[in-house]
Amino acid sequence: GFFESRLFAGEIIHASTSPYQRIVVARNGQTINLFINGALQFSSIDEHRYHESLVHPVMSLSRRHDHVLILGGGDGLALREVLKYDDVRQATLVDLDPAITNLFRDNALMRGINAGSLTDSRTRIVNEDAWRFLEETTDRFDVVIIDLPDPHNLSLSKLYSKSFYTLLTQRLNADSLFVTQATSPVFATRAYWSIVATL
Repeated sequence: GFFESRLFAGEIIHASTSPYQRIVVARNGQTINLFINGALQFSSIDEHRYHESLVHPVMSLSRRHDHVLILGGGDGLALREVLKYDDVRQATLVDLDPAITNLFRDNALMRGINAGSLTDSRTRIVNEDAWRFLEETTDRFDVVIIDLPDPHNLSLSKLYSKSFYTLLTQRLNADSLFVTQATSPVFATRAYWSIVATL
């Protein structure tokens, strides 16, 4: 509405409210910005720096990429980087909100940003809570990439807990690897070092 058009720079090209969050996509020239609940999630001008540094170190260190799990990342951007590896047989993306995965799967502009990763034949999308998914699945994964939002509320903080990481290890093989985003050591110092200590 009016207030969002004043809040977000550029032209609002998508705005919706799911049962989980407010989603706004704004275009400023050639740059696309995604906001969730008013907070910037990514800007197309530099998102590759984050997603490449999240995905490629763990993928290059892992001996196998047959089955990759991404928790969060419903925009398909981390998935885009994972699918650059030819030996990935299946990439399972678990994101709570189908409004996000549908937007980034079905909208041509969003598909352009994620290189169609959500429609790739190797992709399996599961719209479920990450904790519940790990409890219910019997699958094991060679690489797990955690691309969840920062732990700024109780429901997100539980996904950065010892209990969660213990649950996750039950879905790993002996030589599997996982990586998590961990906020910023500069801008969220306490949260960052709390995640390090928990791991």
